[in-house]
Amino acid sequence: MFSSLVASDSHWESVIIEKMLLSMSTEKTVTIYSKSEHIHDILNSLDDIHFVKDCQKADFVLLDEKEIDEFCTKPEIVFNYGKYHNNINAVGVFFWQKGRPTIRFSEKHLHAYGLAVKGELSKYVSSSD
Repeated sequence: MFSSLVASDSHWESVIIEKMLLSMSTEKTVTIYSKSEHIHDILNSLDDIHFVKDCQKADFVLLDEKEIDEFCTKPEIVFNYGKYHNNINAVGVFFWQKGRPTIRFSEKHLHAYGLAVKGELSKYVSSSD
């Protein structure tokens, strides 16, 4: 998924992922765990996003298409709709469809983690997932 993106797509990915994470957090900074080099590259310069090496210490886990869940029971943002639909830890998904960014949050999975989406992204919460 990420290999065919241009620089401007990476910028928008960074903006969207940051908004997704902050819309679910009650804190001003969010700790995330991800093994994806691309995710590290696009989010590393953000002041309100911090990476941790242990998923148990993270607020959220971000899994790219190639990664598998390592039995970490933290809320996950995934980047593939199939992975979102079949993963009980996936609270949100972000992917490109026909050149446009698509995001969705699962009301059921958010509720299971005691999370809510606030602000402008709340309209992307789906009760049917």
